[in-house]
Amino acid sequence: MSIFNKLKATVQDSKQILKGILKDYIVFSSETKQLTLKRQTVLLLCQQAVSRVEQLKNLEPHSSEGIIATVEYKEIQVKLHFTPEKIILHEDSIEGQLRLLTSPEFQTDSIIYRYLIAGWKTFLGGKIPNDKLPEGVRVEEDKVYYTFPRNQLQVIEALFSSLEHDSALITTLRQGDLMIESSVTLNWNDFNLQKLWSFLNL
Repeated sequence: MSIFNKLKATVQDSKQILKGILKDYIVFSSETKQLTLKRQTVLLLCQQAVSRVEQLKNLEPHSSEGIIATVEYKEIQVKLHFTPEKIILHEDSIEGQLRLLTSPEFQTDSIIYRYLIAGWKTFLGGKIPNDKLPEGVRVEEDKVYYTFPRNQLQVIEALFSSLEHDSALITTLRQGDLMIESSVTLNWNDFNLQKLWSFLNL
């Protein structure tokens, strides 16, 4: 066997080993063009997000649908229940769409902030003004739209870097499993398993 063939066989063997290890974390079906991140993978991603975002105090999958996020700003805690619906991969950015499953819940021990929250609900109907949101985020009724630089979402890069620009991914999160359906056919060779392994810190 030539050196090239040996190297090729070694690479293929390493991919098979990684696929075997990652099977408890991701499931892929080329027939349905669907990749599923299992609940424990979603939990790992949630933990990483909490450790990297100061104002994000908790993030965990809901028992039936979506994710519960707890955000703290000054003396106010906001609980958000949402589910991801769509991701569009542009050349340098990622555009996403979330759907709020329930109205935001606010908690505070401050009497002043309680009055402010009550006034906000009364006069603004509980709507969040877009000029008060982080850059690249806007809200329209129960939809949240966001745009981030592509290099900020490393798991997307690890899984879908081979897709053409402006490709769309349809996402559903039920019982902790995140199902991602591609508009084009994929196979295992399209995924950077080593990068995913490193990102998940397994």
